[in-house]
Amino acid sequence: MIRLFIIIITWSSISVTGNASDIIMRNKAGTTLNPVQLFQDSTYEYPTGKSFLAGHLFEIIGETKKEYEDDSQNQKFKWYQVKTPAGESGWIYGDGLAVMVKESSIPAHLKHFHKQKFSFDNGFENATVWIAAIKGRDNFHKQDYLNPPYAEEYLVITNDNNRSVHINIGGLNARGTYELSSATLSDTTGDGISDFILQIKSKMVGKSAENRNLVIYSFQSGNLKKIFEESLNLTYDDDLPSPALFKQVEISEKVIRVAYPDYIDCKNYQQPYSTQAISQEMERCMEYVTYTFQWNEGLDLYQPIYETSRTPILAKIKYVGLTLLKKPDLYSQRYKKLDPNANLIIIKHHERKARTGQKKHMLTYFLVQAPTGEQGYILADKVNFQQMEHAALLERYYSHPPTDKTYWSSSQSFVTIRSLRDTSVSHK
Repeated sequence: MIRLFIIIITWSSISVTGNASDIIMRNKAGTTLNPVQLFQDSTYEYPTGKSFLAGHLFEIIGETKKEYEDDSQNQKFKWYQVKTPAGESGWIYGDGLAVMVKESSIPAHLKHFHKQKFSFDNGFENATVWIAAIKGRDNFHKQDYLNPPYAEEYLVITNDNNRSVHINIGGLNARGTYELSSATLSDTTGDGISDFILQIKSKMVGKSAENRNLVIYSFQSGNLKKIFEESLNLTYDDDLPSPALFKQVEISEKVIRVAYPDYIDCKNYQQPYSTQAISQEMERCMEYVTYTFQWNEGLDLYQPIYETSRTPILAKIKYVGLTLLKKPDLYSQRYKKLDPNANLIIIKHHERKARTGQKKHMLTYFLVQAPTGEQGYILADKVNFQQMEHAALLERYYSHPPTDKTYWSSSQSFVTIRSLRDTSVSHK
C-alpha cells in the first residue's frame, strides 16, 4: 500500500555508543519506518525478543541477495543485517526499514539535502538530513519478473541522539508514481525555525493528468508536523487539465494566499450575468477564486481566515476597432464596437474544433459583457487579462489553443515564497 505524506515521529529510547553522523556519512545508514523486530537470521523463525519503534537508526552491515515474501504474502522485500549504535546486531525485514540511497542515484535537486547539517529545535539543533528508501515488489504473480516494483523514498532528519523523523517524498507501485519536484527550507511560521516547503507530483496509471500537492512540514515542540497541505490541480473536465493548469500560491510569513481562474459548469456560475448557454460540452464559465490561510500558533496549523471569494474575471481588448459578435462564429452579426480602454467582464469560455485543409485546430471565444451592459462574443486571443496571476499563462494558451488539453503544460513555477527568512537552500 502506498504511503503518501507519512511522518513518523516516535523512536526507541536506548543507551547509544555510536554517532549518528558517522553512520550516515559511511553510507550505511538505515532507519525504521514503523515498529520492527530484530531476528537472529533472515527468517521469521528466530526472533531475538528485541523490538524497536519508528525512528531508530541502524548501521546496515549486510543484506540478502533475494527478496522474500512478507507475512501476508502481498509483497516481497530483502532482509537487512543491522547493528544498532549500542552494538546490538541482527536482521530486520525490509518493509519497515528505509535504507540510505546510493549517492549516484540521488536526483540533483535532492543532493543539496543529502548528508547535510541543519538546525531545527528541541533536540534537533544539530541534525543531519539524508535520503533513504525501501524497495521491493508487489507479489501478484509466481514469476517475479511479472511483479511490478514497489518503492518509497524518504527525507530523513536524524539528531545526535540517533533519533529520526521522516517525510515520504516519493514512491511507485502498481497504481502509479509520485516524487518530490520542489523543496525549500524557509521559516513560514515566524518562529525562527526552518520549515520544509515541498511540492510533490504524482501520476496514476491510466490517467493522463499530473497531480501536484503543496505540503509544509514544521518542527513544533520537537516534533515534525504537517501544518499545511493543498492540492494544486485545476481541471477543465474529468482528467483534462484546465488552461490555468495549477493554483497560484503565495507564501509569506504566517500567511498563505491561493488564487486561480476557475473553469466551471455554467449551472454553478455564481456571478450575476447571463451565460447564454449553448452546449455544456463546448463551454465553461469562468470565475476568479481567492482564499487565504493564516498561521494559528495555538493549533500549530494554517487555518482559513476568509471565506472563499469568487469574482468576475476582467480583461481589455488588444486592438482598436473590435466588435462584439452575437454568436461564437466569425460570420455572426457584429453589433457593438468595443472601447479598448474599457474593462470587459469575461463570463464564458466557448470552444469548438475546426479544420483548415487537413489541419485541425481549436477556435475559442469568450462571452463578455461591456461596461454598458451589452453581451457578446469575441475571439479569445484578442484580450489581455487584468489583475490576475495567471494572465501571461492564459494569454499564451489562447494565442494557440491546443486541440487536446492533455498536452497543455508549462514550466513556470506556481508557488511563490516572499519575505521569508531563508535558513537554508532553495531549489526547483
